[in-house]
Amino acid sequence: MKKLGNLFLIIGIAIFLFVAYAKVQTYLEQKRMMEEYTQLNLADNPDDASTEVKKGETIGMLEIDKIGLKTAMVEGADQNNIKFAVGHLPFSASLYELGKENHNFVIVGHRSYTFGKFFNRLDEVENDDKIVVYARNKVLTYQVFDKKIVQPTNVDVVNPIKGKSVVTLITCYPEYSDAQRLVLFSELVEEKTLDGSEFAALLKN
Repeated sequence: MKKLGNLFLIIGIAIFLFVAYAKVQTYLEQKRMMEEYTQLNLADNPDDASTEVKKGETIGMLEIDKIGLKTAMVEGADQNNIKFAVGHLPFSASLYELGKENHNFVIVGHRSYTFGKFFNRLDEVENDDKIVVYARNKVLTYQVFDKKIVQPTNVDVVNPIKGKSVVTLITCYPEYSDAQRLVLFSELVEEKTLDGSEFAALLKN
């Protein structure tokens, strides 16, 4: 019995150390990505759509005050891309179409994994709550107007909505399961354009 007790103790310590390591690694990766983003020369042709955006590249930040979220955003939505950040779904509207009417920019994120619990409180966000996206030299504020639970095979949620600039957030539902998807739709209500120095200073606050 004593040996069994010692075994459980060792397992408990190992789990604690793994979780602590994961949290530290996520924090350090987030810090690196945010520093990478704020150091970009945003004043150089920020709207030049000919500039290639590579998978895994830090492209912006996402902020949701309602749930205390402020995280880096990367290009790509596979497991490697969204391990330490939320990711842009490549076949939705591009980074250069973000903020334009008739386009739907889709962001996905983990909800219940040790690494990247970025959207674990996304279900608390309701209609009229604000979502802020920092991208290139812009600060775009979106307001949630719809919330759905859908099947993973429902790809209609990434379609554009006529006359609206939409940002859609997607994560697994329910928590600790990938049986369905929680989807939030938001529309642009405010846009600010800043120069490089103002933008970097804003993100450091």
